[in-house]
Amino acid sequence: MRTFRFSIVALAAGLLLFGCSDAGSGGGGAVEGQAAPEAADADAGGDTAAAADPQVDTGDRAVIYEAALEVEDADPETVAEEAWDLAESFGGFVTAEERDRATGDEARYSSAHLVLRVPSEHFIEAMDGLTALAEDERHRSVTTEDVTEATVDLAAHIATKSASVDRVRGLLAEATSVDAILELEAELAEREGELASLQSQLEDLEDRVALSTIDFTVVAPAVARAEETGYTGPDSFWDGLVVGFSGAVSVLVGLSVVIGVALPFVPVAAIAAAAVLVPIRLARKRREARAAHQPPPGPPPVPAVPPSH
Repeated sequence: MRTFRFSIVALAAGLLLFGCSDAGSGGGGAVEGQAAPEAADADAGGDTAAAADPQVDTGDRAVIYEAALEVEDADPETVAEEAWDLAESFGGFVTAEERDRATGDEARYSSAHLVLRVPSEHFIEAMDGLTALAEDERHRSVTTEDVTEATVDLAAHIATKSASVDRVRGLLAEATSVDAILELEAELAEREGELASLQSQLEDLEDRVALSTIDFTVVAPAVARAEETGYTGPDSFWDGLVVGFSGAVSVLVGLSVVIGVALPFVPVAAIAAAAVLVPIRLARKRREARAAHQPPPGPPPVPAVPPSH
């Protein structure tokens, strides 16, 4: 009896161990079978990301720097020329320049305005260098714009659009009917236009990121003129003579101008005067002639005197 019980226990233990070993081997196979597709998907996803954006490094931020700087110096022209040299020393250049000449007889410039493009890695150095060129700094403003996401998105759109263009080109190469060829050519032209637009936008962003823009203005300090008081006339006989001669010449010139202006109106005035005076003189002569032909009036009659009684 004891032997029978021992045999049953041994058989049950063997069946239990066999079942556990089967479950373990089956579970491990299932895990391995699931891990392989996930690894393949990961590899495929990595390849797709690399193909979509092979040149953009998302670890570096794409930032656009723009600044406005205004300084003051007694010689704006010299400062402007030195700003040219400073931009070129950093590998940049000047895209626009404007200079305003001072009023009066002074042959100098009162202000100068330049737009400089310098590599972004030298932006701070360029700002400090421009400030050091002048005597005083009047205004400074700096703006930044992070376009990292926009750059990555544009690169991805360009990769997708390029693949789309390639597919349409492949279909166009295999097309045989005229209608299909015309339709595919129109589609290809549209997609190539969209691709060119995206590439242009990306190039503009990359240019603005690579080269910072500095709006640089240098002005001359304002000079307050003292008001002169007291006598401001000639200081000597010769100065008085020169001033008097200049005044006489000015008067003669003014009279000659007046005569020159009035001279063309003289004939018109003469005709108008003749039209008024001639009829008056003729009427007067007629009245005088009639008066000469009339007899003189006689003496007045004498009143009769009544006889006296």
